Amino acid sequence: MRLIAVVATAATLAACSPAGTGDSARESSSAASPGAAESVVTDVAPSEALVANPTKPGSDTPPKLPVSLPKLTYSYVLSYLLPGDKIAAAQNAHRDMCEDMGPARCQLLALERGIGESQSNHAKLRLRVATADARRFQVLLDHEVSEAGGRAENAKIATDEVSKQIVDTEARIRQRELLVARLTELLRKRQGRVSDLLEAERNVTQAQEELDQARGWLGELRGRVAMSDFEIGYSAIAPSASSQTLGTYLGEAAQGSGAVFQVGLRALLSLAIYLLPWFLLLGVPVLALRTLRKRRIALEQA
Repeated sequence: MRLIAVVATAATLAACSPAGTGDSARESSSAASPGAAESVVTDVAPSEALVANPTKPGSDTPPKLPVSLPKLTYSYVLSYLLPGDKIAAAQNAHRDMCEDMGPARCQLLALERGIGESQSNHAKLRLRVATADARRFQVLLDHEVSEAGGRAENAKIATDEVSKQIVDTEARIRQRELLVARLTELLRKRQGRVSDLLEAERNVTQAQEELDQARGWLGELRGRVAMSDFEIGYSAIAPSASSQTLGTYLGEAAQGSGAVFQVGLRALLSLAIYLLPWFLLLGVPVLALRTLRKRRIALEQA
C-alpha cells in the first residue's frame, strides 16, 4: 500500500509539472519582451492619429479639397489655300479620314463644293470629331493639304465652358425625379379627394415632361463636351492657265452670247405679238380718215 501511494504521488507531480512549466515559460517570455507590446501600441497609434487627423503630424497645412476640371466645348475654324484643281482632292481626303475613324469618333455634318471658274472655286466641310482626337486630327488635315501643294491660311479655336449648365441640369433632374417619385407614390396609395388625385396626375405628367427635357439637354451638353466641331474652308490660290481652260472660257462665252441673243429675240417677238392687235385697232380709223381726206381733196379739185 505504501508503494502504491508513493507511485500515485509521483505520477501526480509529474502531470502537474508541464503545465506549470508552460505557464512559467509564457510569463517569462512576456516579462522578457516588453518591447513587443510597446511596438504593437506604437504601430497602432500612428494609424489612429492619421484617422483622426489626415494631415501630416506636426503640419498645420489644411487637407486639400478635390478639384473638378471645367467642362469645355471646342470649335475649330480652319481655312486652307490650295491650287484650284486640288481642292476637290483635298476635301475628299479629309472626308475619307473622317469616315475611316468611324461614326463614334468622327461625323460628317455638311459638305459644300463650288463649281465654276477656277479663281472663284471654293469648298467647305463641317465635321464633328471626338475631343480626345481633335488635336491629332488637325495635324493630319494640315499634312494632307501640304501633300496637295497647299498651305494653312487661318486657324482659330474657340472654347465655351458649360460646367455650370451641366451642374444645374443635373440638379434639376434630381429634383424632378424626387417629385415624380412622390407624386407617383401618392397616386399609388390613392389617398385624398378625387380632385387632388387628378391634380397630382397632371403634375406627374408635367414633371415627367420636364424631366425628359432636362435629360435630353444634359445629353446634348455632354455630347458637345465629348465632340468638337470642325469648320474647314478651302480656297483656290490662283486660276490655272491652260489651253483647255481657255477653250472652255471661249465656249462658255459663245454659249452665253447665243443664249442672250435668243432671249432678246424672243422678247422682241413677244412684244410684237402683244402690240399687233393695238396697231390694227388704231390703224382702221387712221386709214378711214386718210381715205375721206383724199376724196375731199379730189372733190375740191373737180
